[in-house]
Amino acid sequence: MSVVPEVRPVPSPSRTGHATPHGDRRSRALAALRAAEQGSVRPAQHESRPSVPVPAPDGRATPARPVHPALAPLLPGGLPSGGVLTVQGSTSLLLALLATASRDGAWVAFVGAPAVGMLAAADVGISLERTAVVPDPGPDAPAVLAALLDGMDVLVVGPRTALADADRRRLAARTRQRDAVLVTTERWPGAHVVLDARGGAWSGADAGAGWLRRRTLSVLRTGRGAAARPVEIDVEVPVGGDVPSAFAAPAGRRGAPGRDLRVA
Repeated sequence: MSVVPEVRPVPSPSRTGHATPHGDRRSRALAALRAAEQGSVRPAQHESRPSVPVPAPDGRATPARPVHPALAPLLPGGLPSGGVLTVQGSTSLLLALLATASRDGAWVAFVGAPAVGMLAAADVGISLERTAVVPDPGPDAPAVLAALLDGMDVLVVGPRTALADADRRRLAARTRQRDAVLVTTERWPGAHVVLDARGGAWSGADAGAGWLRRRTLSVLRTGRGAAARPVEIDVEVPVGGDVPSAFAAPAGRRGAPGRDLRVA
């Protein structure tokens, strides 16, 4: 007997009343959630998304889903629509890479990644009104992921998702068909881009107390196509939804310090 996974749409801590401009996308996402709850795979009508084609890592022209300007050196063409992105070593980097697409209206699902906190996700700018969480998909993980790919724009696959190599191949093909983005925190053979955070530092606290304002990381990028040549890139990860210093507003126009992280 199969175990029906728990699928939780995440309530936003503050309701702004903002409605997504794509009603069909919302319907498609909710239908995918219902299918995932039932552990079934139900094809949904694919929504065409007008966009500007950009080269993916393997040279295909795909819709652009941009990332924060501070992280653009890691993904110059934005998130690889129709492809697989692996992000290892930093949950902060994972969430920051998804924030811009989420704010632009993308639906995001986290599957088998219970360690990813939704408070942290909201803090970097991910819209919880368009976010779903499946903490433990159980033995039906392949069917749950396939169902969610019918409606979600970005699907994050965490370590608590048991998949065979054949499952990964089928899910990669479905991702390509749906022009979705599949993001994994574990090794995924054939991933278009692999981002491996090798180390970094926090700064901003003075003498053991103060606000953590900057998060820098050294990231090794590998992958296929244009990303085949390994390159190590230093980036500044947006903290608390604020723009890093290189992109900050002039003095006197900074955001409220309460958006930063306090160290006492």
